[in-house]
Amino acid sequence: MTTPSDVLLPPDADPRLGPVLSGLTACLCAVLADGGRPACACCLVWGASPPAQDFCACDCDGGHGQAWVRVVRQEPVTANQDRRRRCQTWRMQTVIELGVARCVAVVAPDGQSAPTCEQREADVWGLVLDQRLLLEAAACCDALSGVQVWPGPVAPMGPQGGCAGVTVQITVEV
Repeated sequence: MTTPSDVLLPPDADPRLGPVLSGLTACLCAVLADGGRPACACCLVWGASPPAQDFCACDCDGGHGQAWVRVVRQEPVTANQDRRRRCQTWRMQTVIELGVARCVAVVAPDGQSAPTCEQREADVWGLVLDQRLLLEAAACCDALSGVQVWPGPVAPMGPQGGCAGVTVQITVEV
């Protein structure tokens, strides 16, 4: 369990990656809100896969769903490595995922009535807008200025359990 005295500032955790992750999270949350698609939860998360859709059904102050930033993996950059006398210096390429999940239309409580085409299309267009906003957050974030960035895959998630979403990955070198 984390207590307030245990909380690290991003540069304390990692002086190169920390500011990138915290800045990218702030950019994502702001871009979604400015784009009219705020999320109830918008945070930096840890895990081998996207977070559980705990906030998918959440409605809050004009928003719904959840958004996240997470580290997918890190790999060393092996070309032209400089060596220090006592410690190795490694540059890392970090794959970062930005994602959002929202409620989508499901079968009605009677178990018989499937979502209409209009409901499904409304969900699609909302998620297409989310995809555009995720790409904008990654492309326009000041936290990435001065950092080598490469675009990665964009992929839909779900639907599953009434949730669907989209993820965007980027690779940064820090």
